[in-house]
Amino acid sequence: MLDFKYVDVACIKDGLLGVFDGWELDGQLFPNEEDHPQEFDRRYKTYCGDDKPNKIFISSQNVAMVQHRIPVAGGFSVHVKFVPNPKPCNVIARLPNGHYSLRNWGRALNCSFSMIYPERVRVRELTVGEREYTGVAAQVRRSPILGQCAKRGMKDYVEFRAGNGLDPKKMGYSFQMCGVATATTKKLEVPLGCGNSVVRLVSSGDFYNSVDFEFAILEPGESMISACTP
Repeated sequence: MLDFKYVDVACIKDGLLGVFDGWELDGQLFPNEEDHPQEFDRRYKTYCGDDKPNKIFISSQNVAMVQHRIPVAGGFSVHVKFVPNPKPCNVIARLPNGHYSLRNWGRALNCSFSMIYPERVRVRELTVGEREYTGVAAQVRRSPILGQCAKRGMKDYVEFRAGNGLDPKKMGYSFQMCGVATATTKKLEVPLGCGNSVVRLVSSGDFYNSVDFEFAILEPGESMISACTP
């Protein structure tokens, strides 16, 4: 949550203050335009001169970006507060190692967990394309883990991507899973040996999907992949 207390950025010489819902790196966006519920011009706002933020800006995930170009004397002051999000979707990892669960909360949306490191992802539990709502209750059909689900005509799956940029759709390596894996199932490991790694949960809204996983940075000599760019 960004609350701008003071803004003095002149418009001359391309001066501006920019606020972005998400993250940008080398011209690539996270979440990309396909995975964010709002259009780009609603996510990114620029101000200068008398045009100043007149309300508190709240990002839709755990990252927000403030850009500024101040060519003449001036500046700005902003108060930043981290507020709880009960249904997180798109997330950038703060650490290279950890444990996380992605869910779609029964909604038709894609949620991603982005890591700016080469990672080894270990799936602990998976329920994707199997838990279907029928009235109040939910039914779970036990099926084996399948790969390359989109090619099988399935609309719900989790994909593991790796590349050299933030946008998952522009990454060169992709592997998909769907089905059910419980805590007693043999653990599934996916090495993602590029500069950027992502776990992306694709959901049609017909199922309550979730994937629980651990991630750890790849050590020198561990299995790497070469298809880092499209």
